[in-house]
Amino acid sequence: MKRNERCPLCGSATDSVLQLSFNLKLNLPTTPEIRHCSSDNFLFVASGSQPDYDEYYKSLANDTVHGELSGGSLHSPISILQMSRLIPTLGDFFSQSRKVLDFGCGEASLLVELASEFPSSSFVGFDPGPAAQIGSSKAAVLGLRNLLIAGLKTSIDHGPFDLVIASHVMEHLLDFELLHLLSDLLAENGLLYIEVPSALQYEARKRQEFLYYFDRLHVNHFTPRSLARLAAGHGFGHLSHFEYSFPYRDGGEYPALGMLFRKGRDAVEIFAPSILDASQRYIAQERLRAKAVSAEFNHFEGVLVWGAGDNFFRSSENGGPLSGLPNMIVLDRRPQEIRVGGRKYSTENPQDSIRRYPWPVVVTVSEGRKSISDQVTQIDPLRRIFFV
Repeated sequence: MKRNERCPLCGSATDSVLQLSFNLKLNLPTTPEIRHCSSDNFLFVASGSQPDYDEYYKSLANDTVHGELSGGSLHSPISILQMSRLIPTLGDFFSQSRKVLDFGCGEASLLVELASEFPSSSFVGFDPGPAAQIGSSKAAVLGLRNLLIAGLKTSIDHGPFDLVIASHVMEHLLDFELLHLLSDLLAENGLLYIEVPSALQYEARKRQEFLYYFDRLHVNHFTPRSLARLAAGHGFGHLSHFEYSFPYRDGGEYPALGMLFRKGRDAVEIFAPSILDASQRYIAQERLRAKAVSAEFNHFEGVLVWGAGDNFFRSSENGGPLSGLPNMIVLDRRPQEIRVGGRKYSTENPQDSIRRYPWPVVVTVSEGRKSISDQVTQIDPLRRIFFV
C-alpha cells in the first residue's frame, strides 16, 4: 500500500505544509510532500511505499552518528545519555532479571550500555541493515554474554520479552503494522519504549543544513498526542513521556521524545502544542537564515557547491540559500546531470574546479564535513568555506 494525502493514523483529510524535490535514489519518492493532520496533531510524508523503504534501509548503514561522536570508543555518548533518561522512567523494572528486545537496534549502542549495566538481564537486538554487524562486533569485544544481535526469526524465537525498545524507528515507517508484531513479542502487560525526534523542538534545535528535519526518510513527525494515538490504536496505553536532547555531529543538540507504553493498558489522551504552528515557525526561521547566508554569496561572482545529495536539493528550493544564485557549479566525484529548481547542472570534479575557480566552496554534505573542509584547505588554504 502506498501513502497518499489521507492521514496514516486516522484516515482523515489533511493540508499541505511543504513540497520538496529530490534526485533519484532507488525507489524513494522524488517529490515528497509534507502534510498536516489537525485531528492527530501530526505531520507526515504523503508518498512512498514500505517495501521500497525496506529495500533502501537494508542497503544502508544509517547509524553512523554514534560512531562519529564516540571517537573510537565502543561506548556512545548518545546512548549513555539515552540510558540515563530511560532507566528512571522504568522505575524498578530492572530490580529483577528481564528480557529486552531492541527492534531496529542499529549498531546496538543502547543495548551495549544496558547489557553492561544489568548483567542479570538478557538483551536481544535486531536491525535489517549492515549496522547490526557492528553491534555484533561490539558485543564480542566487550565480552557481553547477555547481549545477542540476531536476525528477525532468531529474535522472535527469544521472546516473549518484558520490554521492547523501538528507538528512532517509528519516524521512518510508512506502514505501522510493525506495532502488531511488537505487541505479539511482548509478554502480558509488557512495556514498549518508543523514541522519536521531538518535532515540536525543531525550531529550538537548529541544524547547519537548510530545512534539515524535513526530508524523505523521516516520514513521520510526532507530538506526544499523535504518538500516543498511534500506540493506542495497536493496544498500548501511555504510561509516561519525556523530552531531552543529545549531542549531534554538527556540535549542536538533537531533540528527542521518549514515550513509555504498557501492553493492554487503556488509551490516554494527551495534550500537546500545535505541530503546525511549530513547523511553520521553523520553516520561516530557516528561510530567514538562508536569506542571510545567500546575501553573503552575492559578494562573489559564483559559488562551488560540494555535494549533489538531498541537502543540495533542499537548499536549492523553498527559499533555500542556493535558490536563485546566478553562477553555481556543483562538485561531485560521480559525473551526473542534475535538474533542480528548473535548472540543469552537470557535476564537475571537486579538485579540478577548486583549482580553476576562485569562488567559495559551499558544502552541502552532512557526513564527513571536516574531511571535505580539509581537502579544500589542502588545495587552497585561504579558500572561504560555507556549510549549508
